[in-house]
Amino acid sequence: MLLLVTAALAAKSVLVAAAVLEMDRWAALVALSALPLIALLVSPALLLHGRSRTAYLVSADVLVTLLLVADLLNARASGRLLSLHMVAAAGSFEGLGSSVLAMVRWYDVVLFADLLALGALAASARWRRSHPRKQHRRVRPRTAALVAGGAALAFAVQVLAQSSDPGLRVVALSPLGAHAHEAYDELVDINRALTPAERERVGDWLAGNAAYQREVAPEHADLVGLLEGRDVYLVQFESLEEVVLEAEPFGQEVTPTLNGWMEESLVFDHVVEQVRDGTSSDAELLMLAGVYPLRSGAAFMRFPDNAGYTSLPRLLQAEGYRPVALHGDVRTFWNRDRVFPRLGYERYVAERDFAHGTELGMGLADEDLFDQALREIDRLPAPRFLHLITTTSHTPWHLPEPLQGLELPGDDATSRYLQTVHYTDAQLGQFARELEERGLLERSAIVVVGDHQGPSRYVAEDELWLDDNEDRVPFLVHVPGMDGRRISTSGGQVDVLPTLAQLLGIPAERYAGAVMGRTLLGPHSGSAVSSDGEVLPGADGAELLREAYAVSDLAVTGDWFARPR
Repeated sequence: MLLLVTAALAAKSVLVAAAVLEMDRWAALVALSALPLIALLVSPALLLHGRSRTAYLVSADVLVTLLLVADLLNARASGRLLSLHMVAAAGSFEGLGSSVLAMVRWYDVVLFADLLALGALAASARWRRSHPRKQHRRVRPRTAALVAGGAALAFAVQVLAQSSDPGLRVVALSPLGAHAHEAYDELVDINRALTPAERERVGDWLAGNAAYQREVAPEHADLVGLLEGRDVYLVQFESLEEVVLEAEPFGQEVTPTLNGWMEESLVFDHVVEQVRDGTSSDAELLMLAGVYPLRSGAAFMRFPDNAGYTSLPRLLQAEGYRPVALHGDVRTFWNRDRVFPRLGYERYVAERDFAHGTELGMGLADEDLFDQALREIDRLPAPRFLHLITTTSHTPWHLPEPLQGLELPGDDATSRYLQTVHYTDAQLGQFARELEERGLLERSAIVVVGDHQGPSRYVAEDELWLDDNEDRVPFLVHVPGMDGRRISTSGGQVDVLPTLAQLLGIPAERYAGAVMGRTLLGPHSGSAVSSDGEVLPGADGAELLREAYAVSDLAVTGDWFARPR
């Protein structure tokens, strides 16, 4: 029984590693790297006998299997193991059950097959105990200690030899070992004060990056101050991918509203997704605070009370705006109720604050979100800044048939996704028409940003039939009456804040050196670095970008932005 549990957990570790590494041949090595920690885990069973040993092994198998299954589902969604910080905060994610189920495959049942075998062995052992033939020799405590000690020593060697590369770390330590190492890091690194050397590192990085926040390319000089004095509506479009814009599957536009706006918009078409464990909340940290996400866990969950960010709402407050955020979901989701006031929002309007609403997917229908936004607009003085967070196009993308506006031949995940995006695009168009009826559209700017990828991130290959999205999310600034412009500077979501600040005419000295993004209007590249820290070809200041996530970890965990510098 002990050997069965050991072999089964090692095999499951290989499956998880293969999902993280996308079936890379190195995943097979996890069968070996997983053994030390698994041996350490099962070694107490050597001191137990009969029912006690069975109960211990079954319990250990079930608990580790559940963790590995969670890892597997997260790997399918993001290519990474599930952070223990997210496991600890699982109770905060009300309504995500259907999204999790969307990651499950029918063949995942094989991960629990060994539990059936354990049950059969336990029944057999019980029969043998009722028909004793001979006395089995018991394992001495010294033997168990040797096994545990040898396993611990072997794991210590693995830790010392591990790589800084996240993928190779999974190979070197195994998924279970990576979690153990993460837990240790958290114990010794929680809420610690930064050392003088670390503070200097953060300060030097921000000072070096500030050079990419001030300059404007001559061909874009006319855009500085374009949005000054306008009402600004920042639409955080759930799961919107760049590849969807102007796509016409089966001869039908998916986003006719956004497509129609492009002739009067700035279209930044090479912005890469940079979110990690915190997904949508990471997008908000990137776009609103200009700060990279943590490499483990979500900043909104781990450090919701951090203050001092030079955020977009605070910059706009100083310009006479009264920032308001709206989201058709529960107020506490991602700790937004605690974080948003610290980012400078005067009001946060959540699900229960809406005048009316219809449950649709993760929260209220996006139609209700835009309707509530109009109610807020009617009571706010100009200039207005509203941040609208949509939800209808969140996984698992189930839209009632009467609301489906596309005629698609299948009911696969990609088709369902496109139906929800088409629906939200239509509601966005209706919102603009309502602004026009109020005489507000001509002095408004509607900024649309995708928070993270959709099918490219969450859908199995056999249901993914869109073109390669290349990890991009849309960033579009619609200004009615302007001559549209496509800007193909490579960058990331962290560049939204400094780019909008320039468009708003906010002096660079108010944010340069205090945020981590770059302007996409400059003569250089933006923050062209992926969520895994891979610097894109041709990026300027590549050394800075290679350190970006590590520096952000220091700044966020040490609450660097709130302290005297």
